[in-house]
Parts: sequence; C-alpha cells; structure tokens
Amino acid sequence: MTDVSRRNFNRTILFGGLSAVMLSAAACSPKNSPAGSAGGAATRTLTLAVDADYIGFDPAKQQSGGTVVQIWQSVWDTLLKYSPEGEIVPNLAESFTMNEDNTVLTMKLRTGVKFTDGTAVDAAAAKASIEHMKTGGGSDASRVAKLKVDAPDATTLVLTSPQPNGLMPTFMCLAPGIVASPASLTASTRDQTPVGSGPYKLDAANTTTGATYSFVRNPDYWNKAAFPFEKVVFKILLDITARVSALKSGQVNASPATSQTSAELKGSGLNLLENKVNWAGLFLGDRNGKTIPALGQVKVRQAMNMVFDREGIIKALFQGNGSVTNQIFNDKSEAYLPDVVNQYPFDVAKAKALMAEAGFAGGFELTIPSLNGLDYANPIITQQLGLLNIRVTEKKLSGGTAILEILSGKYPVFFFTLESRTALWDIVQSIAPDSIWNITRDVDPALTPLIDKAQTLKGADAKANAQAINKFLVDNAWFAPWALPTNFYATDKTTTATPVLGSVVPYLFTFASK
Repeated sequence: MTDVSRRNFNRTILFGGLSAVMLSAAACSPKNSPAGSAGGAATRTLTLAVDADYIGFDPAKQQSGGTVVQIWQSVWDTLLKYSPEGEIVPNLAESFTMNEDNTVLTMKLRTGVKFTDGTAVDAAAAKASIEHMKTGGGSDASRVAKLKVDAPDATTLVLTSPQPNGLMPTFMCLAPGIVASPASLTASTRDQTPVGSGPYKLDAANTTTGATYSFVRNPDYWNKAAFPFEKVVFKILLDITARVSALKSGQVNASPATSQTSAELKGSGLNLLENKVNWAGLFLGDRNGKTIPALGQVKVRQAMNMVFDREGIIKALFQGNGSVTNQIFNDKSEAYLPDVVNQYPFDVAKAKALMAEAGFAGGFELTIPSLNGLDYANPIITQQLGLLNIRVTEKKLSGGTAILEILSGKYPVFFFTLESRTALWDIVQSIAPDSIWNITRDVDPALTPLIDKAQTLKGADAKANAQAINKFLVDNAWFAPWALPTNFYATDKTTTATPVLGSVVPYLFTFASK
C-alpha cells in the first residue's frame, strides 16, 4: 500500500463543480446587521456574502464548487481535507492509503468524535453518508456512483473502484466526503436541519431560508483551533452591486468579487485575493446530434468557435483580466497546447462557410439557459450566433435547482465558468462518459481509450496522453472556450483569508481576524 496521508497532490487533483465569475443578478437585500463585533476572533461574528442560491441542507445535494461550499463547511466535516497549497491531509480520517493500481482507498477514522445529536462519528456513519450521496439526486452523485463502500470495523472505511480511480482521495475532500449523522439522512427535515460533526451548528432562530444562514460554535468540536470565530453568518447576495455595497458599509466581512469591481474595491481599501481557477466559454453538448442534429456536425461546432472575438470578450466581460484560450485545460496544465491556442481565430466569413459546408447555412433553433450571475454573456452569445443564423432563445432559471437543471442535459449549449486544474481532474469532471459536466453523456471511440489510460499513466506518458486528449477536444470542437479569467475575492481590513488552489473562494478554515 502507498501511504498518502500527507502526500502532496498539487499535480493530480482539484475541484470541480461550479464557477464564481458572477457578475449580475436579481438583487437580494435581506435585513443586515453589522459584520463582526468588538473584541477579536474569540467573540467575533464572521459574516460572508454568497453569490449563489443555496439548495438546502440535504447532504446529498451539496456541491463541491462555488461559494456555497463555505456554507456546508460550517456544519459538516469531510473525511479528508484539501489544504490551500493543494495537499490532501487527514481530517475525520486520521490516515489514508491507496493501493498500487488506484482501485482501493482505505481510511482510518479518528475516535471520540461525535455528531451534534450526540451519536458517534464512525465508519458506519461515513458509509451511510456516501451511500446517501450516491442515491440522493445531487450533482456529485456520479463521483461515487460506482464505488463499493465497506466499513469492516468502527474506524476503517474502504472504497473500492471497479476501475483505476486516482481521484478518490480528492472526492473525500469535497461534497462526497461529507459525513452526517445517519439519522439525519432519512429525516423528513434533512433539508432544513443539518446534523454534522463540524465546527458550527445551525442557528435556526436567526436563519431565513434563501436570505441569511446563521451558525453558532459547536462547543464539542474536535478541532476548535482551526475555526476561531464564535458565530458565522452567510448572506445570499446575488447582485454584485449589493455585495460591493455590503463590503464597503461593513455589512459583510468578505465576498466574491468581479473583474468589473476589482478596481473600486482596491480603491476602497479592501483586500483583494486573486487566483486563476476557471475557464470561461461555451459548453457544446449533444455532439452526437441526438437532440439538435446540427450539433452533431464538427464543422458547425467549429463555426461556433470562430464567431467569437476572444480578445474582445476579455476586454468587455473581464476588463482585460485574463488570457485567451480555446482549451478547457488551464495554461499551467500538462495537457495545455500553446501551439493550438489560435486554431479558431475570429473569422465570421469562415464560420459561415463552415455552416454551409455542414448543410446548415440556414442555421437552427437553440435554447440557452439564463441564470443569476451567469447571464452577462448571453447578449454576446445571442448576437454572435445570430450571425450564423442560429436563433437563440433564453430560458430563465432560478433557485437552488438551476444548476441541477443545467446538468440534466436539457440545454446542450450554455455559458459557464468552470474550475480547471490538473489534467486528470479536468478529464474526469468534463469529458469522461459519466462525468458531471459531460451533461449529454457523449462518447467517441477515438477518445474513450485515452480517457481510460489517463487514470493509470504517469510522468511523460501521462503528459503525452493528456495532450492527445486536448488535441482531440480542440480539433473536434467539443467546447468553445474563450478565456482564462482572473478570479477575485475581497475581504475587509479586519479579516484575512487564504486562496485555495482550485477553489473560487477561500475555505472556511482559512479565515481569521487581524
């Protein structure tokens, strides 16, 4: 067995899930109270703005990316933990090992930890939580769907994959690694009443669903030093103007920011954290043309790549904060191909010619989703695709289930900003047949063997395979990426936080008072 309890996974992991370049949305303005209180972290309240709707407290519905991770990190521990530097370290599991072919992950749980209902955190509870994630209908279910989960004794949990799966430790740091009280998993109140072993407990009396979520310290928490605040409050503020106002007025201590507001926030004396974690652009699903025949034509997808001015988009949408790309892998990834970054130059005439060659000069009908915080790109999409006679209709989505509706495959084409880190992570989350973001479950006989080999290859062979996958995706226009934008997160002068490799927000345990 290979001991990986302190192994650095910088080159092999990271988050999937959701994005956080949230620019505009319907304003939400709950009644605010001043963020924090006098006297230092031991008595202070930490108040954080969240730029997305929260789907509720059913553990199976929790998401591994975006700002909502901070909410569920308040009440639940995960089996393993992802450090800001990209290292997978112990958490509820005090050690873990992977076998040589990456098919078995064995974790040893720490003893003496209890849920807030007084029951013990043990391997049986961890098994029940993962099984609930499998069947609970959440977006992360596919990450553990094929895993066999065994609890041979109270402190040992074993995950077995039918195929090599080098990302199992990563998944145990994310939503699939949440451990909840078994009784809460079947309770009728599980959407409203979380029961975990985490650093805080829900303060229901001061919580307003959809607006404000309040938490108070769990007095029996096993790792209090990692969470210095007595109370944590989350305010759902979908509109960036509302978030900036809340930051500047002291209503919140920290918030997701945007390219458009970065200069204003800096000028106001606020701290601005920066990292690059996303690619931004179009997902082009239905590549076999089952629902929309035109999307089954490579030349149509190539035309949809060539009708967008990427340089202009970076200036217009991201104030120049970012770099051009046509790839879903970031520019530090071993899969990245700098020589093909200009393979689809902005050329409307050529794009129209490709549409004609594919037999779709007259275009086709296309419905794209419009959801809070990600609708800012839709005018550009509608305008530019219209040049190809692609007639775009927007469908408004809202609420905590909007992302799940997108992931259902109902809308094959949509704009998103998705975290990208290591080649293996991006392959597993975006293009594998059963991956979360392969929403129409497209497969190609030339691509599948490369995806399978990615789980086991190492070194130069892994790099060559990842680049072959990337070349296939670019040549066949599986996506239409535009940019690698800079991600911004702001804190006030009294609050510090640490960016986490691959996350659009700092994790809750990184926050502290100055």
